[in-house]
Amino acid sequence: MDTFNYLDAFSRNLGVVSTAEHDRLRNCTVAIAGMGGVGGDYLISLVRAGVGGFHLAEFDEFELFNFNRQYGANTETIGRRKLDVMVEMALAINPELRITKFTEGINTGNIDAFLEGVDLAVDAIDAFAVDMHPLLVNAATARGLATIAAVPLGLGAGVLAFGPKGMSYADYFAIKPGMSDDEKIVQFMLGFAPELHHLKYLDPKTINLKARKGPSSIAGCKLCTGFITTLALVALLHPQDLQCVPWYTYLDARVSRFHHRRLWMGNRNPLQRLKSFVAKKRLEKMSADA
Repeated sequence: MDTFNYLDAFSRNLGVVSTAEHDRLRNCTVAIAGMGGVGGDYLISLVRAGVGGFHLAEFDEFELFNFNRQYGANTETIGRRKLDVMVEMALAINPELRITKFTEGINTGNIDAFLEGVDLAVDAIDAFAVDMHPLLVNAATARGLATIAAVPLGLGAGVLAFGPKGMSYADYFAIKPGMSDDEKIVQFMLGFAPELHHLKYLDPKTINLKARKGPSSIAGCKLCTGFITTLALVALLHPQDLQCVPWYTYLDARVSRFHHRRLWMGNRNPLQRLKSFVAKKRLEKMSADA
């Protein structure tokens, strides 16, 4: 095998990015929280885009039910730590990568170290981990960093960016003190997909908030990866063009609907508040019927 050469390996990126921008990517460090449904795919795509450094956080291991969507899940990785597997895959593409591993995931004790010296934060945490998302976003914003996030929704994806020039996490999602975890999940999903197109074809019986499980598709995960890779390049190379919340992007390929617009007041928008009320009533009925 020929000796690895960064410039040769990623030379086809030139033209999409300039030589100076490619050098910038090589010297950037991106923090990705989560190596599961979407995070592993984000890592591999950003490595191929030329990013040279990463802080990676994940505590979980691969299991059989990960096979339908998670990049590193296969018969040879069952029972192995997701973080170890994904680091091996990334280094097989670029052995010169600078990688710092956080094997316990992110928490209040390591969030500062996780974000130290990075240029961008990426939220790839499980959607149901309702208190971990604001931990990352708020800590990154306090450091002047942008955080980008995408959620697979059926055969679509919802995409957001947070930063010092945008709304705060709590204001955008309208998270109030005393809210239950279930209510926070409803607010979270509404903020990513205000039009809720995916509910037109998803089977509600497959959604189990008590067990923190829901349907997922590789199609939605791959759409997330495309959006996040693009947003990462924008945030790292053209930060002035990054549109933070209340701007959102929502694509549902199943129903051929695309939205990129400003959600006035975030989830405090009167229409969003109505949707939240209806969703919570349905949630209460589902819980009663369970």
